[in-house]
Amino acid sequence: MEGRCKIMKIIAINGGPRKKWNTATLLENALKGAASRGAQTEMVHLYDLSYKGCISCFS
Repeated sequence: MEGRCKIMKIIAINGGPRKKWNTATLLENALKGAASRGAQTEMVHLYDLSYKGCISCFS
């Protein structure tokens, strides 16, 4: 592995409904810091997704 650079990949998950408030701002700043060190970053806002949790217990 000598001479090969590993790429760090970071996903931040914002569970709050507001994309520009406290939680999102904190996550954005953390991602900026990671990106400044060469990491690939991505922000995921849960409120943008349409998802349902596991329903097997209710079957």
